[in-house]
Amino acid sequence: MAVETVPGAGAGGPRSRLIVDCDPGLDDAAALVLAHHFADLVAITTVGGNAPLSEVTTNALVTAQVFGIDAEVHPGAARPLVAEPRHAAEIHGASGFEGATVPPLTRTASEVGAVEVLIETIRAVEGLWLVPMGPLTNVALALRQAPDLARRLAGISFMGGSAGAGNHGPVVEFNIMVDPEAAAVVLGSGARILMAGLDLTRQFVVDDGLADSLRAIANPGGAMLADLVVGYLDRVEAVRGARGGGLHDPCAVLAVTHPGLVAHTRRQVGVELTGTLTRGMTVVDQRLPPGMDDPDGNVWHGHTLDHGAALDALLTAVAACG
Repeated sequence: MAVETVPGAGAGGPRSRLIVDCDPGLDDAAALVLAHHFADLVAITTVGGNAPLSEVTTNALVTAQVFGIDAEVHPGAARPLVAEPRHAAEIHGASGFEGATVPPLTRTASEVGAVEVLIETIRAVEGLWLVPMGPLTNVALALRQAPDLARRLAGISFMGGSAGAGNHGPVVEFNIMVDPEAAAVVLGSGARILMAGLDLTRQFVVDDGLADSLRAIANPGGAMLADLVVGYLDRVEAVRGARGGGLHDPCAVLAVTHPGLVAHTRRQVGVELTGTLTRGMTVVDQRLPPGMDDPDGNVWHGHTLDHGAALDALLTAVAACG
């Protein structure tokens, strides 16, 4: 499949250096494995989202322990900038890792908070990519305190939003819905931004075949992710009546580590903050013909994924790290 790569994403050069900001969750865990195997993962920061902050921080530590990821885990914001906290227990379980058998935890979180480590590391490390995969609260707080981060970063590749249907409302995606004010700060920061919204991430299919492929790897990491896939599918089926979904967060990592697998078009993207039915909607201006970039666009909107190659990359990473 022919795709256009995004200027500035790391194709064919040295390994990209990443900070991953996450709220694990099945898809966050899979994304961390990809980031560890295919890039230099400098730090992991956590944010309340799929589950409360204490739970997702534990899940990040478990993932790092099981997959041999050395990067430290730095807890961040427990709640959004303005709104009350919201979580996704109906999809990810109360803990975020419900359904998985995990070993006793031996890793501990850093005493350095997420916002502090974001500011210090982005200022110290040249060419760093920031990959947020939960609500954008930590990123917005860092950008508010240190606006220079936007020009220091190689870019921000985030999972969130949609150019079409939502998952927590007709047009609203969960990560942006939880903290739309933070999303508005990030999208207005002037940084190079890649967007992996639901219209892209639903192309990375989660089904029982994925669980089988992960279990066939026959290592502890593959078994843990397979358990998470089955639990996720069970809950999605109970809530929505259909057994299937998208593996969302890995797409934000792959957009940096494997840019040839994701096609992007430059677009104007805003965040709705006040609508009764649309608060948290990412409004993607698609009035230009498909494939035609908007020279004034603030976001590179990811719209097409090479699913087969993405799946191969994930299974390769799990086999190497698990």
